[in-house]
Parts: sequence; structure tokens; C-alpha cells
Amino acid sequence: MDKKLDDLVISMKDEMLKEISEIIKFKSYKVKGTENAPFGEETKKALEYALELGKKYGFETKNVDNYAGHVEFGTGNKVFGVLGHLDVVPEGTGWSVDPYGGVIKDGFLWGRGSSDDKGPIIAALFALKAVKDYGIKPKSKVRIIFGTNEESGWECMKHYFKKEKKPDWGVTPDGDFPMINVEKGIVNVEITLSRIPKIEKGDFSLISLKGGDAPNMVAPNAQAILKVKNEKALDVLKKFKPANGSKIELKYEKDQIKIMSTGKSAHGANPSAGTNAISALVELLSTLNLDDGEISSHLKNISKKIGYETDGKSLGISGKDDLSGSLTVNLGLMEIASKKMKLVLNIRYPIFFNLKMIKKQIEEALKGMRISIGHNQDPLFVSPDNELIHLLSDLYEDVTGQKAYLIAIGGGTYARAIPNAVAFGPTFPGHGSTEHQPDEKMSVDDLVMIARIYAQLYYKILS
Repeated sequence: MDKKLDDLVISMKDEMLKEISEIIKFKSYKVKGTENAPFGEETKKALEYALELGKKYGFETKNVDNYAGHVEFGTGNKVFGVLGHLDVVPEGTGWSVDPYGGVIKDGFLWGRGSSDDKGPIIAALFALKAVKDYGIKPKSKVRIIFGTNEESGWECMKHYFKKEKKPDWGVTPDGDFPMINVEKGIVNVEITLSRIPKIEKGDFSLISLKGGDAPNMVAPNAQAILKVKNEKALDVLKKFKPANGSKIELKYEKDQIKIMSTGKSAHGANPSAGTNAISALVELLSTLNLDDGEISSHLKNISKKIGYETDGKSLGISGKDDLSGSLTVNLGLMEIASKKMKLVLNIRYPIFFNLKMIKKQIEEALKGMRISIGHNQDPLFVSPDNELIHLLSDLYEDVTGQKAYLIAIGGGTYARAIPNAVAFGPTFPGHGSTEHQPDEKMSVDDLVMIARIYAQLYYKILS
């Protein structure tokens, strides 16, 4: 490890934290965009801010139609890519601080994006600034690529790489240290029903249901509106207790009742860590005598085949392999309106599984509903014998003094966007993660350590 370079990185701590705090203030989750701001104005502003920061520090920068952009340093044809994203998932509820305040307290930097992924990618930018300021004469090139649609479709990368050549190899600071060489396949399975209400006798009429913020988040909230046709049946609602511990609240409005279900958010890659509010609401509705037999039948089947499970067992798709672990299922979104019903499952499947067979089995389990494949990312595998793995292992051990090892995850990172790449940080072993959760935060010390590790990485790549 180059000690003088390391000291230079550490000296940039306050400036780095200030800039991370500033970029967190942009509410850069996906909204309906325009031609000039494809994912919304706030996301566009976050990208512009990052590129202006790069320009301020003397780097070559490029904005590719506000889909993505890059900061570049060095010469030569071989390019080492560092891919991160400036978009975030919606904040949800349950925060003790302003989710877009960029607050620094108790040794942590707080806010949506502090760990996923604004904090780490800006730390990686400061690492490059340190190497540049150190006076190195680069023999190759490092390109930091800022994406803006990682959380909801990767359209940013698809567009960017139509205009720009892919780096030859690289990393993304959007996973775990020491490094991730295996990522499960990820698919959003969309399940729909064109609804023609068939009103029969019943105690309740389901007016609407809506739950979840994004497919890749465990739904923290869901609500349904019922019309009461038999007040004697209200005791069923009042006595209901969800099996997963979600909180159920009832609000009476004349002859209607609003049912609000509150759970706990978590990343869709680890759905068992959350409490799914949609699943609780579906269980409740499946116990009621609804006046629409078709909807009632489908709700009962959804509760039976999906319910609270996160392993896909009742759907008939559960399983695992030795390299990547077990399949997971997250019921991330659900909506019922007057003429339609839709739910979205976010499934993370082992690298040796067959997506075609997963779809076929879901069709069998949920007969009568239309099953289609939405956003899909193929699995990732980088051999332990790869040159990049050896480089990162040696560097991680040198800087941290800790043993390097390989990790398999259910999350999907930009490592899949280019050849020969892995996720390298930002979460350190045993430090826990709050991504996609209320009170998302990242240790100040960890952010500095990320910059220190990446500076040494650039030094080796460019020397």
C-alpha cells in the first residue's frame, strides 16, 4: 500500500462527506420523465451534479443524453470501469431523520442513497481525485460511470452502451466486500387479470387494493377499500391478526372501510428480512366473504401459493445450487381496480436454474391469470481463478488487513453490464446494511475506507 496516497485520501474526508451529503438531497427516484430528463428532473440534476464535480476536479466528463455519464482519467485503449448509480428507491415511511437531508450524526451519514449507491460512488470519485492529485502518470484509463436507472430497469446502461464502448474490465461499489463473484438471476414476473366484476351475494365488495413501492422492495404499506354489505360480518375484520405481524388499521367512512396494512421494508434480494404488508392484506381479504367470486377465488389462491413465503415452495419453484444458494420470491407490488388486477413478483433464481421452467410452473400454480416476464437480468459468474479476483483479493487484504473471500448474492449489480466485472464493496463484513430501508445510513469511517481501497486500486491499475 502506498502510504502517502493513503494519507492524501484521508485528508479529503470532510470535503468528500460534504459532497455526498449534497448529492443525497436530490430526490432521484424514478418518476415520469421527459425527452430531456428520462427518469425525472431530480435524477437529471443528480447526474449533472456528479459530472460537474468531476469537471471541477479536472477530469474529462461526458453526459450521454441524461441517461448516464462518466468521469475519466488516464490514457490508452484499455479501460477499467467503475460503475455506480445515482438513482434511489422511494423513501417509504418510518424515518427518524429527513431521508433527503444528508445528515451526519453519531458517526454515520444518513439518507436515501447514503449506502446505495450515492455514498460509495462519490467515495470512488474522490479516490480518483486523490490519485490524480498525487501526480501519477497514468498508463491506462479509469472511467467512473454514473447510472440513473439501476433500481428500476437499467435503461440507463442500455442507452449509454449504445453510444459508448464498454470498459474492458471493472468493478461496482454496490455490493459487499471483500467481493461478489456470483449473482443470481433476477426477474420481475408480472401477473395480471382483466377483471369483469361478477357480483353475487357477499358481506363485502372490494373496491380497490394498492400496495408496495417497487418490485425489489418488501412492501412496507398496502391498503384496500371495502364496501360493507353486511355489518354483522365486521367482527371478522376486527379480530384478524396477520401471521407475519403486520399492523392492521381500520378506518370507517359511511358504508366503506379503508384497511391499512403496515409492515417493514427490506431489499428484495433478502425478502425474509422484511415484513410484507401486501401478504398480510391478501390473507385478510382471502378470509372474507366477498361478493365477486372470481376475485375472491384468485385472492385465496394467491394467499395459498404465495402468501408469506419467500422461497417459492408453494409456487413449486423453490430450490438452490451450491454456488449461488436458494431461490427467493418477493411480492413487491399489487393493485386491484375496477377492471384489472396485477401483482409483480421479484424473483432471484440460482445461476443453474431455468427461467422458462420457472414461468411455466407459475402459470400452473396461478391458473386463470396471465403470466409475463418483465425486467430480467441473467446470472453472473466470475471464476475464482480470474486475474481480477486475484488483484482485488491481494489489494483488499493489503489495505484492510482482513482475509479476502468470495461471496454469492441475490442482488443484481452493474457488474453484469460489462465483461469481466464484480461487485467490490461497499458493505464490510459484519457491518450490516440498511439499503432500501428507513433510516438508510453508512458509517463515515466506512466511506473513508472505501475511498482508501479504491485509491490503491486505481494506483495499481494506472501504474
